[in-house]
Amino acid sequence: MENNLQTQELKNSTTQTSYIDVLRETQQEEFPLLSEVTRGFVEDPITLMNSIYDEDGVTVPCPLPDAMWKSLPRMMSETLSLYDDADIRTMLLMAMMPTLGSAMSNVRVRHGQRLYSLGMMNLCVGPSASGKGCVGDVASLVDGINKIVCEESAQAMANHRKRHKRYKRLTTQLTFAAKGDVSQLVDVNDIAGEVDEPQAPLRRMHKLPAKTTAANYYRLLYANGDNISYLHIPELAEMSAANKGSFGDFMYILLAAQNEEQLHTGRKTDDEDYLIEHTRLAMAATGTMSSVREFIPNLEDGLSTRFLYHCLPAKSVVRGEMDEATAEAFRDVYGHHRGVLTDIWKELRPFEGKADEELPRLIITDEQREYIDEYYRQLVSFVALALPDRDLRAPILRSRLNLYRMLMIIAVLRRYEELGTVEGMFGEKRFAIAEADLKWGLAYIFYSMMHTSTIYSRLRREEKEEPKVVCISPLAFFGLLPHQFTTAVANKLGEEMGMKRRTVCKHLRTLCVKGYLVRLRQGVYGKLNGKGKKITHAA
Repeated sequence: MENNLQTQELKNSTTQTSYIDVLRETQQEEFPLLSEVTRGFVEDPITLMNSIYDEDGVTVPCPLPDAMWKSLPRMMSETLSLYDDADIRTMLLMAMMPTLGSAMSNVRVRHGQRLYSLGMMNLCVGPSASGKGCVGDVASLVDGINKIVCEESAQAMANHRKRHKRYKRLTTQLTFAAKGDVSQLVDVNDIAGEVDEPQAPLRRMHKLPAKTTAANYYRLLYANGDNISYLHIPELAEMSAANKGSFGDFMYILLAAQNEEQLHTGRKTDDEDYLIEHTRLAMAATGTMSSVREFIPNLEDGLSTRFLYHCLPAKSVVRGEMDEATAEAFRDVYGHHRGVLTDIWKELRPFEGKADEELPRLIITDEQREYIDEYYRQLVSFVALALPDRDLRAPILRSRLNLYRMLMIIAVLRRYEELGTVEGMFGEKRFAIAEADLKWGLAYIFYSMMHTSTIYSRLRREEKEEPKVVCISPLAFFGLLPHQFTTAVANKLGEEMGMKRRTVCKHLRTLCVKGYLVRLRQGVYGKLNGKGKKITHAA
């Protein structure tokens, strides 16, 4: 057993060394941008490829160096500095991106010919008791936004009940007035003049429930309109279990959310017929590798490429009980930034209902776009050379939209730092990205692809069964035929044995030529004894 472990460890170290050698030998000549984008964050880009071994023997990329998360806007760096463990900080950074993006619904980034919102979907994968539950801390940053949306939804429902009550009183008055009974009339000034029965508003909430029906997800996404809905899933196994049970299949929502595609659900009743023009969803989920395998059964259906991944190694010590000072620091930092994020969300509310072209958006210069194009070309070539068995081309190409989304989040927070207040933040609707932040985003994409390669090495590809070729000789087929039969009977027998109709016809012709069968009439055959005589049987 010990020898096997040493052999496996030697194999892993040899494989990792070969990847590092490839990078060192070719980065300056063939992939120069891989070195350039990381300069200032790490001494050597190979640092972002260094790996550690999990307790299960799984290779997991090392955490980000301190320079990368400390160079982020103050809201992000101060929140991450609350955590001592570097792996936890890196995981929380991955979970923080969709959380922050969900609070900036009314901003856009351009990708291709379309404008997209900042809805991202990220998965944080780690063993049990590894500390991945800290993602719930980051999810609380949008609690203030969710509270406002839920209160507004409750107020809208209360107003609806009042209108509906007045409507009932009005219909009662009209009914008795038609009968000439004035005893039931009420004061006309005390009722509203609705003619049509008021319809109940749909319930709205910013943070979607982690476990609900697919129909309810459709309702909530439809009710939120163009705003981004936020979904935090503490345990990915819950979603997989709900998808198998009576909750319905909501994988189509996740498939459509990446590119904000259209969703339409038609139910038996009119109130469940929802047409969602743009599926805008931000999701931060955590789970073990076994739950990820169940959630993403294979790499062929395209669901795996919708996410950015982070792999958290197993921890021997997780965060324990906080002392009073630490707990107070957490409350202060999270409370302050929760308030700022809520204020940013309020500042963006006047843009609701406007066309995408009128909303604040990220502007990338032609030089920056050419730089990104060349970087992605080199990244695809490098990954194909260093990790040929992972097939990361699709995740890399899809990550470009998420890169723009992350850059927009950073640009918005940078402008807040410059102004020191949220008032007037979006008076100028064009947000430029600094060169240092652009290189940070590209370095982070490279790092996330290393995590994605770790996930892909543990997810299985769909096994495509090769069609079985059934080889049955004409004589063997002859022995299975009845003494007198039709062509339909022969075809049915051949189909049960996996034979094609063309093969059945070929065998029948061969048996007729060799004197084993005789064609009695059109489509009817009889067996012979091999000497041209028909086989007879006693009654």
